[in-house]
Amino acid sequence: MHKLRPVYTQTKAEKNTMVSNPDKTIVYEKRKLALIEEITVAFDGVSREDGVTLHEATVIDDYGSPAERAEAWALDTENIWQDVPEADIRLTDAVLSFLDPKGFHYYIPAYMIWYLRNIDNEDPNYWSNTFDSVVFHLTYKIDEDDYVSSKFQLFTLAQSKAVANFLLFDVEREEALEKQYLQASLANGGLPQAEIDRILQAHEPQEIETRQALETYWKQFV
Repeated sequence: MHKLRPVYTQTKAEKNTMVSNPDKTIVYEKRKLALIEEITVAFDGVSREDGVTLHEATVIDDYGSPAERAEAWALDTENIWQDVPEADIRLTDAVLSFLDPKGFHYYIPAYMIWYLRNIDNEDPNYWSNTFDSVVFHLTYKIDEDDYVSSKFQLFTLAQSKAVANFLLFDVEREEALEKQYLQASLANGGLPQAEIDRILQAHEPQEIETRQALETYWKQFV
């Protein structure tokens, strides 16, 4: 199984920071909505055609037989990616590894939009490995030309730009949460605000694969 990058989850102190900054929260939520709109418009009309389906990919992951694949294929009855059930997305974090280019092109906008709608869901029972999986499959082996040419061969310029903006959002979200976590930890340690501000100003965010993928490939579309 792929090793996925860690995700910062909000502590009470971090959530209080968000609450104390309602203007930033409004901007943040507006940005998510704008991204959802951009992805929807860019990928509107993308068809799965004869590509691998979500349930079929699950069977492939389990080394299923051709008969089992055909049976699973029949479970995916929606005609547009906007109608892929959210429950199916939340519970299928591994399937993106087993889709062909047509299937990946069809499902990835549904997965990205699901991510944006649910990444800040505070219910611990709702958490899913799919959050990591979405980003992982947009950044994995991004430095290998043959992988990029096969994985994203069907993407238009507008679709690649939507993916790039999605990943930029993810990077900035991770870095903001990291900074909030550090600020809360320093405050709990009793440091004066002036010292906290100095440390935060000098702080370098952790190196994450998503940032590397942006620099290596996706930044050309931003």
